[in-house]
Amino acid sequence: MSARPDGAAGEVPVLMYHSIATDATRKFRRFAVDPAEFTAQMEFLAAAGYQTMTAAELAGRESRAPVPSRAVVLTFDDAYTDFYSAALPVLREHGFRATLYVPTGYVGATTRFNVSVGEEDRPVLSWRALADVAAEGIEVAAHSHSHPQLDRVPVAVASEEVRRCRSLLEDKLGIAVDGFAYPFGFWNRAARETVAAAGYRYACAVAELMTAPGDDVLALPRLTVNAGIGVAGLTRLLDVRPTPARRRAAAAKRVAWQAVRRLVPPVGRDPQEGRPVT
Repeated sequence: MSARPDGAAGEVPVLMYHSIATDATRKFRRFAVDPAEFTAQMEFLAAAGYQTMTAAELAGRESRAPVPSRAVVLTFDDAYTDFYSAALPVLREHGFRATLYVPTGYVGATTRFNVSVGEEDRPVLSWRALADVAAEGIEVAAHSHSHPQLDRVPVAVASEEVRRCRSLLEDKLGIAVDGFAYPFGFWNRAARETVAAAGYRYACAVAELMTAPGDDVLALPRLTVNAGIGVAGLTRLLDVRPTPARRRAAAAKRVAWQAVRRLVPPVGRDPQEGRPVT
């Protein structure tokens, strides 16, 4: 990878958005970025000379070819209908690429996995809309079938989740699906191995760090774009370098959060205890 303007060779921010909307429950509020705020952030990226890539493009080039010096990856989890109505027109205006992660069990329905934050009625894109999205050059990728915490379900269940999601996307949309994003950002070695066995070329977690050469391609870190951070907050995210200290802190936080969640039994196939971190 080529160097970024600040001299950090090969480091690329992968930004994680969820809903682009003005309405949200209190518990979901931080995941619903106001359309005006999103527009301002995209205008900033364009003016600053950032070039967008899909997550698949980043994963594919990491070991073979350089990425743009000011590269950024825009990802959107859960395939809410407001991606089509509020985000896509802005992306189209700037010629931006992006990656959309789809929980296939809710296509054309609502996000019932968000019941604990009062967002079980937030609509998800239909198959027809997803086909339109894919036709515009957006990478449509997998986010499991029923959105469980993959690090807390039996391996057989996790395998079904990741394989069924990919199969449905490929069959319904007629596309190749190379990418996966762990629901809630939760993963462990078993979940990673399940994703690898299903044939995915890459997978995204969270970790709140930039990607860098040598990162595990099946657990790429992302940076959460929370509501209300504005352009100033986005510029700070774009400088969250993956220093050794930050890597250690991210790893420790992931292990600690797994331990905390083990104290609460998972609920069926749509577990949603704890904070939603998709």
